Amino acid sequence: MKKFMKYQLRDMVIGYSIYAAVMILLAAVVISVSVTNDNVNLSLNGNGFSSVIFCFVCAIAMYKEQCQLAIQSSISRKDFFRSSIFVIAILSLLCAFVDLLLRGISLSAASFSAETTGFDLSSFMFLFYPEFLERSSDAIVTITGFFMSFFICMASAVLGFLIAGIYCRIPKKFRTFYCIALPIIFCGLTPAFSVIAIFSPGPVRNIMEFLLDLMGITSGSPFCGMMTITVISLLMGLICYRILKKTEIV
Repeated sequence: MKKFMKYQLRDMVIGYSIYAAVMILLAAVVISVSVTNDNVNLSLNGNGFSSVIFCFVCAIAMYKEQCQLAIQSSISRKDFFRSSIFVIAILSLLCAFVDLLLRGISLSAASFSAETTGFDLSSFMFLFYPEFLERSSDAIVTITGFFMSFFICMASAVLGFLIAGIYCRIPKKFRTFYCIALPIIFCGLTPAFSVIAIFSPGPVRNIMEFLLDLMGITSGSPFCGMMTITVISLLMGLICYRILKKTEIV
């Protein structure tokens, strides 16, 4: 297991290094242009959500490309799963660090240049936990934002791992439909349902309010949100492990 974990870590570090270098280079370009040209205002938007997408894609690739290799190398499914979760956790931690680093660079640059800050995962708290920001110091907000970034990246990676597991588990004739249905559900139906649930009276709205309570948005506590995200990640991981045990590798 240790040798395979080293292989996974080496493969992950290569992709992460390229991703981090690209994000830092983009931030440097944006800041340079903003500093040297007073009439040009640029910003690097959505840099935090790029980490979410990166973790999501890496987890899919990890399952799809390395599961069969692990089993052919006489590594048990349990060891492959444990190794993959460990690597995913490290990747999420590193992506949270990049998010924190980019946020620090943007805030520092904002003191002597035009607007260069973008929406990172730490800014998640500014939208949903404003009371926490008002009563907490900058250091607490920064640390909490780092861990919020980590848990969100982790949940995204485990979701990608689960999606890849389901893809490998279902019959081949249904895989095309599965690939078409996923973006429709995540990009179309889920946002539409959320909007309907927020503005609909009755049981549907009660369900949405219950979810907001679980995320700590009602109480203004990001720690409840992190706990909920952790529980969801554990449940998705458990489901994925059950699927992995029954997946036929061909």
